[in-house]
Amino acid sequence: MFRVGETNIICTNLERSRMFYETVLGFKFIEEDQDAVRLKCDNQYFLLLPFATQKRKEADYCSTAEVSFDLKTDNLQEAYAYLVSKDVNVVDVPDEISFHICDPDGLYIEIVYSKH
Repeated sequence: MFRVGETNIICTNLERSRMFYETVLGFKFIEEDQDAVRLKCDNQYFLLLPFATQKRKEADYCSTAEVSFDLKTDNLQEAYAYLVSKDVNVVDVPDEISFHICDPDGLYIEIVYSKH
């Protein structure tokens, strides 16, 4: 009955978010349509929508209702070092499974170990 569509990322600043997702995380630019930018990572599409008037209020991950997504990597330590070198807001250090970062608006992204 349902299929997953694109993930909307409601941001406060389109250029800043676009730079983060494209330059730091490596998402691929697909198109710009009026006030939105469509990006792709693997087979998933993301739409940056610059309609938020404020950043996410600081709160511990999973302490408030929210939607988040995972990015898979086959080397957590290397991903961690890379993100730290790019001055990304890294919330915690990697354990054997994952660690968390925040995008420029404070939205959580989980970096998860996966062999595939």
